[in-house]
Amino acid sequence: MDQTSFVISTAAIIGGLGTIFAAVFFVYKIARRIDDAIGVDENGRTLSDRLGRVEHQLWPNGGSSLADQVHKIDTAMTKTSAEVEIIKDFIMSGTVKVETTQVPTVKPVRRRKAS
Repeated sequence: MDQTSFVISTAAIIGGLGTIFAAVFFVYKIARRIDDAIGVDENGRTLSDRLGRVEHQLWPNGGSSLADQVHKIDTAMTKTSAEVEIIKDFIMSGTVKVETTQVPTVKPVRRRKAS
């Protein structure tokens, strides 16, 4: 075996080992990310515990869930909308006269430049 074939063989072995090392490192990084996502968090909760807390917010439970809050906002919005319609009907029918007052305008104060 001459010197050039030895160098080429050594380079091929080093390149192959580098490729294997890079592949193992890449798989390790992916496995680490999956473990961080699925595994136990810093508070000791598993993914199942965390999803249970999210699911708890989706169903009405007497006031503290997200569904209860949306229902409360919807009820308040419906009530406000009905009140606005009643007020609009009174104003449009002429039953209630709306008086507008002229708000005095204030002229801006101009400052003199310091000399």
